[in-house]
Amino acid sequence: MGKDQELLEAARTGNVALVEKLLSGRKGGILGGGSGPLPLSNLLSIWRGPNVNCTDSSGYTALHHAALNGHKDIVLKLLQYEASTNVADNKGYFPIHLAAWKGDVEIVKILIHHGPSHSRVNEQNNENETALHCAAQYGHSEVVAVLLEELTDPTIRNSKLETPLDLAALYGRLRVVKMIISAHPNLMSCNTRKHTPLHLAARNGHKAVVQVLLEAGMDVSCQVSLL
Repeated sequence: MGKDQELLEAARTGNVALVEKLLSGRKGGILGGGSGPLPLSNLLSIWRGPNVNCTDSSGYTALHHAALNGHKDIVLKLLQYEASTNVADNKGYFPIHLAAWKGDVEIVKILIHHGPSHSRVNEQNNENETALHCAAQYGHSEVVAVLLEELTDPTIRNSKLETPLDLAALYGRLRVVKMIISAHPNLMSCNTRKHTPLHLAARNGHKAVVQVLLEAGMDVSCQVSLL
């Protein structure tokens, strides 16, 4: 296994010590423990570390693996060694998408505020979804709160023309629905012929969400296309 693969596996499994060892480039004393200077080939081996932004067959970097698996200490360590938060995998997911999908608010905050390249909160994957879409769909209200505070645009639509509010309504994420309409009441207007949050909630039997949307003033007369 090469060093890039070692780093990816260490980040995935949460092996902080190995991540540190690989990225620091140090395996021992430069002078070879008192037995004389090391040969040049050995010195090159010592200092030739992995690429901190190397990727696997899915396009995951070590930072993707650490963010997905909740390894906060490794996320911090990778950022210390200048891992980029703005590398997308093969499906267009950035590390912040994965942390938002898992509902890991601490890692989301770290990705936004630490490291040499802060996460761009409105980055979209291949389905045009932002991290806010990911958090809203799965009801991760703490992550939604952070992303809204960081000025994530809640009007961005994915490839199915769904906003984060639409997804929250579709899946019955009541608390998230309340948070988004409180922060952005303009989202209550009819601005697509495809659907409204009210239609999505009603169609899927989410009565509490329907009630909240009606109380917030969503127009029940909005016409949508059935095609």
